[in-house]
Amino acid sequence: WCAVRFAGGFCFAGLFTIMEAWLNSGVTNTDRARVLAIYRMVDIGSVTGAQFLIPIFGAGGFAIFAIMSMMITVSLVPVSLGDRSNPTPPEDVKLDLARVWRISPLGCFGCIAVGVTNSAFRTLSPVYAEQIGMSVADVVTFVSVGIFGGAIIQYPLGYLSDRWDRRSVLLMTTCCAMVAALALAFVAGGSPFLNFLLVFIFGCFAMPLYSLSAAHSNDRADKGEFVLINAALMLFYSFGAIGGPFAASTVMQFFGPSALFVFSATVYAIFVAVILYRMQARSAVPASHRSRFTALLRTSTVFARLAKRNADPDEPAKPR
Repeated sequence: WCAVRFAGGFCFAGLFTIMEAWLNSGVTNTDRARVLAIYRMVDIGSVTGAQFLIPIFGAGGFAIFAIMSMMITVSLVPVSLGDRSNPTPPEDVKLDLARVWRISPLGCFGCIAVGVTNSAFRTLSPVYAEQIGMSVADVVTFVSVGIFGGAIIQYPLGYLSDRWDRRSVLLMTTCCAMVAALALAFVAGGSPFLNFLLVFIFGCFAMPLYSLSAAHSNDRADKGEFVLINAALMLFYSFGAIGGPFAASTVMQFFGPSALFVFSATVYAIFVAVILYRMQARSAVPASHRSRFTALLRTSTVFARLAKRNADPDEPAKPR
């Protein structure tokens, strides 16, 4: 089982790296966060819906694995039929984490922090919900509501970060996630309604943090660096995702289920301090280089024109 899980994680990490590099190579800095927001909305929306397969089919049979296998196979059809050019291949295929950290220390740290908190939430929130007395149906709803909150707020936050300094939006979002986590720990108690409401608010601000961190990092990348940047960000996220559940579960064991969200709030507080420091250390991309809001889809003609423009070497360079 552990070997299969390891192989699955390896494959999915590769898929996410390729998808995000493909998206980032086809957009400019002025639209990047909104495109990543759409991508994350689809991702998180699918994760939310998948939670409800457990009450329908149960967690002990083969049915859910068969459904997932079929869906992955079907997803290859639009990729095969689509007409998309590959991202500019990197000149140096070596995964240089130190180089990526120098390009965007804030983005790298953000991915680590999000890996710690989001992995802790996804793995241990069912334990939290069960220990405060929720039924199986309520446990599934609790987890799904949190993920759904992140799906619906991705695009508005992406829009704001395309117009404002991304770090300001990242700071605001992290602060809201921290407050929501503290409310879950000290206000929600055993009330299902309060837990559903507060975890929805928590998800609204916790889930988009990866997209915002990735968009900030890719703003400072050259065209040949998108694959390396996104591979490194995925690895930084994985570092956090490995340690997050272990650390959070240890805290929960000693201090009870509510400690899960105290742990998350502590990580967010550290992230806030890092954001404030980086805002003093490096200037932002000027607002004059941010375009008016345009809803973009991966296959739209607007997106195709942006992708072509981004690949044009005569296009004026954006400040980095």
